[in-house]
Amino acid sequence: MNPKTKLGLFYFPDDQHYHARERDKWIPELVSLGVSWLVLTKEDLIAIPEPFIQTLLNNCITPIIRMVNLPANTSKPPSEFELLVKTYADWGIQYIQLFDRPNNLSFWDLKSWAGNNLVEPFIDLFLPYAEVLIKYNIRPVFPCLEVARGFWDTAFLRLALESLKRRKHYWLIDTLILSGYVHLYDPSRPLNWGAGGQERWPNSKPYQTSPDSQDQRGLYIADWYQALARATFGKPLPILLLDDPACKPYDLAPAEIQQRTFHAIQRLLHPRSTEVIEIEGTRYEPLAEEILCLSFCGLPANDTDSESRAWYSLSGEPHPLVKKIKAYLGPNIDQNQHQHRIPHALLLPQLDADQLHDLLDKLKPFIIQYQPKITFTLEEAFEAGHVWIPAGSGLITEKEINAFEDHFCVIHTINPDGISIASQTNEPALEVP
Repeated sequence: MNPKTKLGLFYFPDDQHYHARERDKWIPELVSLGVSWLVLTKEDLIAIPEPFIQTLLNNCITPIIRMVNLPANTSKPPSEFELLVKTYADWGIQYIQLFDRPNNLSFWDLKSWAGNNLVEPFIDLFLPYAEVLIKYNIRPVFPCLEVARGFWDTAFLRLALESLKRRKHYWLIDTLILSGYVHLYDPSRPLNWGAGGQERWPNSKPYQTSPDSQDQRGLYIADWYQALARATFGKPLPILLLDDPACKPYDLAPAEIQQRTFHAIQRLLHPRSTEVIEIEGTRYEPLAEEILCLSFCGLPANDTDSESRAWYSLSGEPHPLVKKIKAYLGPNIDQNQHQHRIPHALLLPQLDADQLHDLLDKLKPFIIQYQPKITFTLEEAFEAGHVWIPAGSGLITEKEINAFEDHFCVIHTINPDGISIASQTNEPALEVP
C-alpha cells in the first residue's frame, strides 16, 4: 500500500456541500486525486456534520478544521467552544487551526493595533483555546500569518515562539503545529523563490529585501519558519502549508496558474523528495520534511475571482489540470488505497476465557456505540479505518504502529476502566460520557 500523500485541498466554504449528495460526489473524486488532507473552514461554532467527517476518516482523508472567527474579547473560550471541541475529538478530529492573520490590522481594533506589542496579547488570547484542544488530544495549529504585510510575519512568529519558550509552556510547544500561507502565483517571483530560508539569504530583512536577496514569499516558506523554530526551541515543528485564499492570482493567465500549480505538486509529491530535481528547466530543492501537507484552493468558490485557480468548473467539471495530476500520480497512487472494508476494529490481546469475558463486559458500552469487529490479529485489524486497542495491553510495537499508518488506519487507545479513549497510541486516554 502506498504512503499517505501530502496533497491537500480547501473544501467548499459553504455548508451546502456537506450534504450526502455532495459528499458522495466529491469525496470519491478527492480519493482518486490522491488527496489526503482537506481544509474545512468554519465561521461559527456549529459542528460540521458527523457523517461528512466520518466519511473523510474512513477514506483516510485527514480533516483540518479552521476556526478563523473565534471570540477574541473574552478571557476564556466560551463554553460552546469546549463542547464543540469535545464533539470533534470524539469523532476523531486531530487538527484544529485557531484564528487567522493575527499580524494583520483586520484582526484588531485600532487602539490595539496602535499599541507597542501585538504578540503578547495574541499569545494571551491563543493559550486558553489551545489548552482546550490539548485537553481533548487535538493538536492546536498556530494561525497562518499575513505574509510580508502588516506586522511582518517572520518577526511576529519569532516573537510568538520566543514568548512560548519564555513562559515555559512546554505542554504547548510539544504539540504545536505551525502553518503558513504559500504564495504560488506571483509573476514577479519564480516558484522556487526563497529556497534555503534565512540561512541562505541573510540580507533579507523585515520590510526590505535587497535586489540580490530573496524572502519567504513562495513555495519554500517552511524553510523560513522552521529556521525560527530551530533557533527558538532547538528543533523544527510540524507545519501545514495553505494556498492563501485571499491572494488572488490577478496577473497570470489561467494556463500559467495551472502550470505553477502542477509544478508545485510535482515538487511536493516527487518520489525523490530529498533530492534536487529539475522541472521544465527550473531547479527545485527539497521541501522541508516537516511539511504535513500543502493544501490548494482547487475546488471552485462562488465567485469568479478564484475560478482561475480552481481545478473544477462551478458545475463540477474537471479542468485539464485534474487529468495531469491523476496521470502524474497514477504510478504512485492506488485509487483504492483509502478504502477500508470495515469502519472500526477492536484489537485484543490473547487472554484466557475468564479474562476475555471480563474485558468484553467492561467494554460493552464502547462495543454498543461503535460496533467494532473484534479481532486478535494485525492482518484483520488492517482492514479497519479505526483500530481500537486496550490501554496498557502492550499489543503493538513502534514497527507495527508504522504498519498501521501504511494501511491508513487511525489508532486509538481505549481504557476499559472508564470508559475512555484517545487518538493515537502515545496519547493519554480521554473520558467519553
